[in-house]
Amino acid sequence: MLKVKQLSKVFNPNTINENRVFDRLSLDVKQGDFISIIGSNGAGKSTLLNMISGTLQADSGSILLDGNEVINKPEYARSKSIGRVFQDPSKGVAPNMTILENIALADNKGKTFGLSFGINKKRIDYYKEMVRELNLGLEDKLYNKVTLLSGGQRQALTLLMSVMSKPKLLLLDEHTAALDPKTSEKIMEITRNIVKDSGITTLMVTHNLKHALEHGNRLFMMHRGQILVDVKGEDKEKLDNNKLLGLFEKANGSEALSDRTLFG
Repeated sequence: MLKVKQLSKVFNPNTINENRVFDRLSLDVKQGDFISIIGSNGAGKSTLLNMISGTLQADSGSILLDGNEVINKPEYARSKSIGRVFQDPSKGVAPNMTILENIALADNKGKTFGLSFGINKKRIDYYKEMVRELNLGLEDKLYNKVTLLSGGQRQALTLLMSVMSKPKLLLLDEHTAALDPKTSEKIMEITRNIVKDSGITTLMVTHNLKHALEHGNRLFMMHRGQILVDVKGEDKEKLDNNKLLGLFEKANGSEALSDRTLFG
């Protein structure tokens, strides 16, 4: 589904602030994979998602999405095949529009617009049932502006909207980091259900080891632009926090992660 080959990216080249984030990074993601990505600060986790989505352009390399080269395509062109949820709950919605208007926008993604109304009245009952499945009471607030919702409600709505157009790939960038622990767990429950029901290939960046271990069939651990650990299937199911950090330290040798609280 996704193949990254020889990906390189340098910020501020040929200056005192030069930062080589990726140096010929390669990875393969299979159809239906749900991959949790953890790693030290500055490892390149969010930069990787930005480059896959087209928010950042790579210096060199190849990004194949379902067999199609997208490395030189702009972000808007890639967005037809990619859904994304950000850390900031406000980034995935239009706050001054209603819940119904937001959902209708997501439903119309990639479609040709004419002079008809943006909201298809025949779809409203369908939208209501979709929102009802979130178990957040939003089905009775379809005509409320999104700005009135909590961060968790916005994030749940964004998750729902991100897969409505049936994209090939879902990118989750620390999408629970700005939420309180209880709401964070609720959003992860909704995430698991949406990914399972849609069967969509998913990459999830997180600093929460519990979430990384409990969700998905595969796990990447990154450090300084490299994937040091790639665990999948039964091997991933056997992991716990200490085993995972032990793998990191073993793979990283003398530069082992010293601050274990990073993944609190």
